[in-house]
Amino acid sequence: MNKMKKSKFVLLCIVIEAMLILCITLANINPTTILYFTFYNLGYGLLFSILVPLYCLRKEKGIFSSVGIKKLGVRQFVVLIVFAVFSCGQLIPLITAGKQIPWNLLPMGIVPLTMTTFFEEFLFRGFVQERMEKHFGWFIAIIVSGLMFSLYHLGYPGYRNVGSLLLLFAVGVEFAIAYKLSGNNLVVSYFVNLPNAFVTYIVRNNQFPTMRPRSSIAAAITIVLILITFYVFQKRKVE
Repeated sequence: MNKMKKSKFVLLCIVIEAMLILCITLANINPTTILYFTFYNLGYGLLFSILVPLYCLRKEKGIFSSVGIKKLGVRQFVVLIVFAVFSCGQLIPLITAGKQIPWNLLPMGIVPLTMTTFFEEFLFRGFVQERMEKHFGWFIAIIVSGLMFSLYHLGYPGYRNVGSLLLLFAVGVEFAIAYKLSGNNLVVSYFVNLPNAFVTYIVRNNQFPTMRPRSSIAAAITIVLILITFYVFQKRKVE
């Protein structure tokens, strides 16, 4: 029975990963506003990163704590600060070399990256890593979480090369370790990932989809849909 549960979960992870790559690929083939919103925000994000995991966890008690949504303590703050500072380390070589940092790009990316980062952490850390650890142990969970984080970026044209995927794997492992050291706290891994996303967007914006005002509007709408989804799910659990 336990082996069957393991097999089903592994298969589920493979299917979700494939659908993430497919949705993001479709979003970037013809990135018009409506198509991007449909495939990226709704397909990759709301459906496969949020709704599918929530459906799978519908019978669990303490649903939100089971995906790492917990209160922060001293330990969590220490892990968060250490890893957040480390995540922003890629700025140091640029600053010391006197290179111009395009901070002006950041405002357009704040809302979309805030949304995408939540998708990543909720799925790869809160859902996948948490359950992988129960089935296979913490080491395998960290590796799988980092690997899935890396490979899903194949949907983005700018990341389809070995160097980028290896770097993303290392970054994903970093987030996974932060999650584990924090006591599997999603808030910590989210706020470790978020500054990294901002910095990476600034210094490697050519690898990202173009951010425009409508991107922020679409992301804001999606964030509202996420909040509604959690509200409805929690209300049904209470009833």
